Amino acid sequence: MKPRVLITTLTCSVILASTITPVIAAVTPQLPTTTAPNNMTMTTLTQPIPALDLSKNTIVDVDFSKGILQDTKNPKAAVTAVGQPQLTTDPEVTGKVAKFDGQSGYLLPYTNDRFAQLASGTTIEAYFKDDGAQAGEHEIFSNQESGGLGLGVHNGQVIFYAHVGKGYKEPKSKLRPGKWVHAVGVYDQQGHTAKLYLDGKLVSSVDAPGTLNGPQGTGTANFVIGGDSGKNNRLQYPLTGTVQVARLYDRALTDAEVSGLNQVIQRGKHESVAKKQVGQPGLFGANDVAIGHTYGLNVHVREAQLGGSDAFTTEMRYDASKFDFVSANQTLGGNDVTKVEVVAPGQIKITTTAKLSPSQFERYDQTRLAHINLKAKASGKAWLYLRTLKADGKTPDFASQAVTIHARDAQDYNGDGVIGIGDLALAPGDEKGLIASKSEIKPYKHVVVLTTDGGGNPWDPKGMYYAHDNRELAQWTTDPAILAKRKNTYTLDLFNKKFAMSTTAHSVNPAVSAQNYTSMLHGRPWETLPQEYRVTNGSAEHHYFADFSKTKPEFASVFKVLQQHNPHQGTAAFAEWKQILNGITEPDAPVMTQPSAKLKSFDDVADYIGKPEFTNTSLVYMQSDYMDGQGHGHGWYNDNYWQQYAKYDDLFKKVMDKLEATGHAHDTLVIANADHGGHGQGHGQDRTEPNENIFLAMGGETIDSGRRLQGGSNADISALVLDALKVPKPNYMLGQVFDKTAFLAQTDLKKKHREVEGLKLTHSDQRVAIKLTNPQKNHTTRAIEMHLDLAGRSIDKIDVPTGTKIVQQTVAEGMLKLVLSFDKQPTTDLALIKLTPAKVKTSKLVTLQQSMLGTSKGEEVLVDLDNDTKLEADKDLVAVKPGQTDTTKPGTEGKPGMEGKPGTDGKPGTEGKPGTDDKSGTDGKPGTDGKLGSDDKSGSNVTPSSESKKTASSMSNKFASWLPQTGEQVQTVLSVIGGVLLAISGGVFIWWRRQR
Repeated sequence: MKPRVLITTLTCSVILASTITPVIAAVTPQLPTTTAPNNMTMTTLTQPIPALDLSKNTIVDVDFSKGILQDTKNPKAAVTAVGQPQLTTDPEVTGKVAKFDGQSGYLLPYTNDRFAQLASGTTIEAYFKDDGAQAGEHEIFSNQESGGLGLGVHNGQVIFYAHVGKGYKEPKSKLRPGKWVHAVGVYDQQGHTAKLYLDGKLVSSVDAPGTLNGPQGTGTANFVIGGDSGKNNRLQYPLTGTVQVARLYDRALTDAEVSGLNQVIQRGKHESVAKKQVGQPGLFGANDVAIGHTYGLNVHVREAQLGGSDAFTTEMRYDASKFDFVSANQTLGGNDVTKVEVVAPGQIKITTTAKLSPSQFERYDQTRLAHINLKAKASGKAWLYLRTLKADGKTPDFASQAVTIHARDAQDYNGDGVIGIGDLALAPGDEKGLIASKSEIKPYKHVVVLTTDGGGNPWDPKGMYYAHDNRELAQWTTDPAILAKRKNTYTLDLFNKKFAMSTTAHSVNPAVSAQNYTSMLHGRPWETLPQEYRVTNGSAEHHYFADFSKTKPEFASVFKVLQQHNPHQGTAAFAEWKQILNGITEPDAPVMTQPSAKLKSFDDVADYIGKPEFTNTSLVYMQSDYMDGQGHGHGWYNDNYWQQYAKYDDLFKKVMDKLEATGHAHDTLVIANADHGGHGQGHGQDRTEPNENIFLAMGGETIDSGRRLQGGSNADISALVLDALKVPKPNYMLGQVFDKTAFLAQTDLKKKHREVEGLKLTHSDQRVAIKLTNPQKNHTTRAIEMHLDLAGRSIDKIDVPTGTKIVQQTVAEGMLKLVLSFDKQPTTDLALIKLTPAKVKTSKLVTLQQSMLGTSKGEEVLVDLDNDTKLEADKDLVAVKPGQTDTTKPGTEGKPGMEGKPGTDGKPGTEGKPGTDDKSGTDGKPGTDGKLGSDDKSGSNVTPSSESKKTASSMSNKFASWLPQTGEQVQTVLSVIGGVLLAISGGVFIWWRRQR
C-alpha cells in the first residue's frame, strides 16, 4: 500500500468490549440491570449462545478496560500512541471505546516471526463505528505494506485485505456509516479463500490461492488500531471513528464461530432512538472571479449540538442569473454517504448520513460536505447562501458569501484577458488609440505546469539512475545496455531538443510531496516558512492551508497573486493527489480545481486547453501521481520503474499536440518538473541524489531550445510563472528565475528559424527605415506594436505609406513605442523615422527591441527582429511621404521592371514585373516575391526604378545636393548666414547716421 499519506507522529487506538479472550457459555445470558441512557434501549437476547472457547487460538486481544492499552496475549509489548486518541465512552455500547480523529492511533508491535503463526490460516476481528466523513481509504485494524492483512474502509465499503500469492485479495461489502459494525475477515489457506463477515453474516468471499505474505520494508512490524502501518513505524490511512474490539486468531474460524462472536458483541449494544443532528453552516470560496470561468465553493457544516445521529439535510442557494451549476465532488464520506441534488436553478439540497463533527472548519476532512463547482456567466455582485436549522428545528442559521464577477474588459476584443495588439487589430477606429495606450507586449498569455510526482531526473540522454533491486541505492550510469531500458523516445527528444532543461535541479528539503508542492505554489523553500505554514502529507490530508484563519493572507499562492494582478483571467488545477487541491491550495483561491483519476491528469489538461475558458486562463497546474505509486509499490529506478515511465511519452504528447492544434503553442510556456525522486520504496529519508535530484524543463516561443540549464529548485516554479506572464513577484516569494539563459531576447529569436514575420531595421545618420519581411499567408496583418531604443536620438517626424495610420507615438526613457494600424495587408515598407541631427557623435544605433503583430482574427505574433549593425547612406533609405503610398516600380530580382511602367490596375505583373501603360493603379499591391535581387537591391515593392523621377523619394534626392545633410554642415551654413546679416545690419546703420 502506498504510504503517501504518512503522518509522522500518528498511530492508532482501539477499545475493546471485554477484558477476556472470548469464552462463551451455552446458557441464556443474564443481562446486568443497568440503566440505559434516556435515548437508548437495551437489546435482550432470547436465544442461547452456543458454547465457544477461542482462547487458545487468540494471538492478539487488545484491552482498554483499565484505561491503558494492552495486548493481553503479549502484555510486555510496548504500545505506542500517536496523536491524541481519546479513551472515552459511547452511549450506544457498554464499556470503554477508543475515538480517533483521523490523525491519531496506536501501534501494537507484531514482529515478522509471529506472522508465521498465520501461515495456515487466520481470522481478524474488529468492532467499530466509521463516522462516514472519509471517502478515501482508511483502516480500522491493519498491518499492511506491500503485504500483510487488515480490515479497512474505502469508497463506502468495508474491505478485508489479505496479501495472498501475488497480490491483495479484497472481499468487500457496503458500509453503514455512523453505525456500529462487527467485521471479521477470514483467510482459509486450505480452502484457498478470503471471506468477509459483517454482523455475523458472510457477505463476500473471493478465491485466494497461495500463501499469506507479511508486510515489507523497515519499521512495518506493527498492527495498527485506527489506521494502517507505514514504514519507519509510522501511521498511514488513519480512521475518523470509534473502535471497541481488535483481535487476531491463528486459524480460519467457521461460520458458526463468527456468528457466536457477533452474538457476544451484540450483548453490549444499545439501540438508539434517532436524534436530529444540528449543524452550523460555513461557505468558503473565492470572492473575486472572472466571467466565463468555473470556481469551487466549499460547503461546510460542523456539529452545533452533541448527540445527533440521524441524516442531516441543508440547502444552498445561489443567484441562477449569475451562476450555472457544473458539478459537485469530494463529498463527505463519498457519494453514497453525502448526496448533492439540484432541486431547481439556484437551489441545491445536500443530504448526508455521516456523523457531523464538532471540529473547526479548517478541518475540511471532517466538516466539508461537498465542493460545489459553479460557472460565472454574468458580471456583477452575487450572493451565495447556506441554510441550516438550529436546535429548535424552526430558527434558520445562515452562512453567506458575496462574490464579485468581473466582466471582460471592454477593450479585450480577442478575449485573452490581456490588452494587446490583437485587440487593436479588431477594434473600431475610434477605440484604437485607447487600446494602444493600454497595450502590452506579452510573449506568453498562458503557463502550463506539468509535475510528475516521484519522477526524479529521468531525461538526461547521457545517463540515468538505476537500481538492480530495492536494497541498493540507485547509481548514475552511462552503460548503453542499461540506458536501453529507458524507452521514452518522445520525451527524450522533447526535453533535450525542443525545451531547455536542467538535470541538476533539486527538490526542497525534505524530498517529500507536500513540502515540495507547498514550495512550488507558494513560491519559497518550505523550510523558510513559519512552523504553522509547513504543510506535511498528513496535515494536507486534513487541514486547510494556514492562511485560512488569517484576515490578511501572509503567503498567498500563485493563483491568488495572478488574480490580484489581473481579475479578467482565470486559473485551473488538476491533481491525482487531492491534498494539493485541498490542503496546499487555499479554499478561497480563485482557481478551478478538479481531482483527476489515475493517469488521467494529462488528459484533463489537454481537454481544458481545448475549451473556450483556456483563451483567458493564465495558469494551468497539473500533478500526475503514477510514478510515485510505482516507486512506493515496486521501488525507484529499477526495471519496473523505467518500464512504467514509458507511459509518459503518450501523456506529454497529448498536451503538446493539443497546444499545437489549438494554436496556443506560440503563446504558452510549458514547465515540466518532478517533486522528488526516491530510493528503495521510499523518499525523503535522506539527502542522497537519487532522492533529491529532479529535472526542470521549459518549452515555449522564447526558450533557447536544446540549452542545458544549471541548478533550479521546486521553490522557483512560481517565480518562473510570474516572470513569464510579466506579473510582479511579491516580496515573500523567494524563488528565482534560476537560469536566465533559458530565455532568448526577441532580438535573438531569429536563430530558432520560426515561420513568422520579421521586422528589418536599416539605419542612416538621419533616418531609420522599418520594413516587413517574411509575410505569412495564413493570416492578414492589421496592426503592429514596436518598441525601439532610440540610442539617445530625437525624432523629427515619422512617415508611413498610404493605408497605414500611426495610432500611438510616444517616447519614454529613451524608448519609442510606435503602434501602427493598416487598412489592408501592408507591403514591405512600414515606416521611415527621420531623426533630428545629433549634437554629439555616437556609435550607438537605433534598434528594435520588441514587437508584436496583430492579425485580422485578433491573433498576436511575436515577430523576428533584424537590426542593422552599420550605418547606411541616407540616399539608400527610401523616403515615404506621409499619407502617400510608395509607388516606386519594382522589378524582377531587385531590378526595374520593363520600361519601369506600372499596369493599369496598380498591381505588378508576375514575379514583381510591372505593366506597360505608365499609369498608376488603385490598390498598390506588391508583386509575389519581394525578395532581394541578385544585385543586392530590393525586389518587388522595395527598390525604386531608375526611370521614376516623380516619386517622393526622387523629389527629395533632387534637392539633396544643396541642403545641409550633417550637423557640421548646418553649423557652417548658419555661420555664413549670420555673417551676411551682420554686414547688412552694419551698412544700414552707417547709412542712417550719414542721413542724420
